[in-house]
Amino acid sequence: MTALVTGATGFAGAHLMEALRQSGQPEAYGTSLSEAETDRMRQVDLTDFDAVVALLDELRPETIFHLAAFASPALSFKRPAEAVTSTLTMQINLYQACLALRITPRILVVSSGQIYGATASSQLPLAETTPLDFASPYAVAKVGQENLVSMYAKLGLESVIARPFNHIGPGQQAGYLVSDLTKQIAELERDGGETLRVGNLSSKRDFTDVRDIVRAYLLLAAKGTAGEVYNVCSGRSRSGQEVLDLLLDISGHEIHTEQDPERMRPADIPELRGDATKIQLDVGWSPEIPIEQTLSDTLAYWRGRV
Repeated sequence: MTALVTGATGFAGAHLMEALRQSGQPEAYGTSLSEAETDRMRQVDLTDFDAVVALLDELRPETIFHLAAFASPALSFKRPAEAVTSTLTMQINLYQACLALRITPRILVVSSGQIYGATASSQLPLAETTPLDFASPYAVAKVGQENLVSMYAKLGLESVIARPFNHIGPGQQAGYLVSDLTKQIAELERDGGETLRVGNLSSKRDFTDVRDIVRAYLLLAAKGTAGEVYNVCSGRSRSGQEVLDLLLDISGHEIHTEQDPERMRPADIPELRGDATKIQLDVGWSPEIPIEQTLSDTLAYWRGRV
């Protein structure tokens, strides 16, 4: 069975490719916008329809894990048009290429728990039926992806939607809370520094290890109900301060914090906490890796990088 992972060199995509390899998937291919081609990686601009048609014509995948999208909620405020149009164009091209080639792969589309937004905080935990509220251009793009799933289902293309909440772990690049904190701590350990620059640490998020997240993707692609939406989350929220306290315990380095206005987001959601009941009942998934292990592994990753 041939599987295709779009955005395979991104944070979750790289872990998913590794999970497919470890599962013994013999024909797993990935796409990258910038990395050179290898026997399992294709350099493809997914906003180029002809290039997408050529890719799917070559591979004829039975399963597609569609992870490629504009990745940063924070950056989406600075580049809103790109965040929305690039994300939707990539998915439209993927579906249109399937129609043009008359192939019907099973497609997992990765949305986001960010689409529940600020007003949903009064309805915690957030179930798949909770009304949506769009707090960023990134969230608008993700809702658009889900709407495309509904539209193309009428044309015969079968998709399952995953709504992952915040995923963290080794390999996540700077620009996100946990990766920024662990990178700074590793640099302070190296240089003997004592001041950690932080943004808003009061917001609470539902954190899950990326390796648990991609395990959920594999199960949803295999067993999830077509057309359904599934939260992928731990069901517990932690503030940025709680995460930082855990990291400081792991590090053992003497560190003080200083608030940095540049790290404050223009519209921060007070709390996001998901309800994972549906995915547990339908495909038997629940997170297995404790956050302490995730943070330790992430700090080890950044120690090696800096």
